[in-house]
Amino acid sequence: MKEKLKYPVLILVLSLSLCAAAIILHGCNSSAFNENESSSETEITTTKPPEILNPLTGLPGYSADLLENRPVMIMINNIKACRPQWGLTTPDIVFETVTEGGITRMLWMYADKSLIPEKVGSVRSARHYYIQIARGFDAIFVHWGGSTYAYNEIRKGIIDNIDGMSSGKYFDRDYSRGASIEHTGFTTGSKIISAVSDKNYRTQIKEDYKNPFKFAKEKRSLAGGVCQTINFSFSNNFSYSYKYNALDGLYYSYLNGDAFVDSKDNQQSFTNAVIIYANISSLNDAKARVTLDFSGGKGVYVTNGTYENITWKKGDDLSKLSFYSADGAELLLNPGRSYIGIVPTDKESLTTLS
Repeated sequence: MKEKLKYPVLILVLSLSLCAAAIILHGCNSSAFNENESSSETEITTTKPPEILNPLTGLPGYSADLLENRPVMIMINNIKACRPQWGLTTPDIVFETVTEGGITRMLWMYADKSLIPEKVGSVRSARHYYIQIARGFDAIFVHWGGSTYAYNEIRKGIIDNIDGMSSGKYFDRDYSRGASIEHTGFTTGSKIISAVSDKNYRTQIKEDYKNPFKFAKEKRSLAGGVCQTINFSFSNNFSYSYKYNALDGLYYSYLNGDAFVDSKDNQQSFTNAVIIYANISSLNDAKARVTLDFSGGKGVYVTNGTYENITWKKGDDLSKLSFYSADGAELLLNPGRSYIGIVPTDKESLTTLS
């Protein structure tokens, strides 16, 4: 009897073993499936949204809500009596060129009005070709006074402006330096925001003026060669040197041999310096006013301790200043703050790179 039970019992044991193996195998496959499913879900949840870049610097950390905002450009004095300026190191972009007598004035450009400091200046009077620059970026233009030629443009209603002469409550004066009154004017970021609101100016930038510059995704070196220092001159009394610091990748500004610093002793510096040459000619009036030909010309771009020769053009008043590499493609700037100097063509020979 025992002998007869031997084989059925063996068969039962084998059957149970196979069932157990099948259950284990199914469990492993199910676990592997769940792991793959979990891994897939993890990949989806860790995907980063695209970074929002400042349209004037190409730097990350910008707010998507601000991408629709118009930039602000402020006329800044640069004669010795007004130095050191308030807020010199804060603009996203600085434009500079000559006015009458070979002196220079700057346009400080900000993408975000809220980042304009609570003391910026000294603010000075407009010239018509600075208005042409500002119009090319759909900017709100801030100034204190202006030449006859500038006011002729402003009266046409072609630019939204904030003028210290007619809107004095948005400006103030600092007499602590003992400078003559025209060199004491300043404004603030909060007052500019109030002025834009009070004047009911359009705050949304026009579609054609968004992202006015192209930026490289990663810092690049240029094919022209090494440029640790660039020297250039606007006139006999305004000569600059931009010296490269490899530790932070910035060019530091020296004006007439001295470090160009703000009221808090911070030195002006930039990732990019774009020097272009333009025909600047006299208007032959009693005040020796000049005008600037924006039809285009040559220039040089320096960044990351290197340089390349470029070309530029603007064309009509509503066109932005545009820069091009030697191959004709629109210039790719390295992400960071930029300086754009518009130098008279008769001073081009004074530019040196080393």
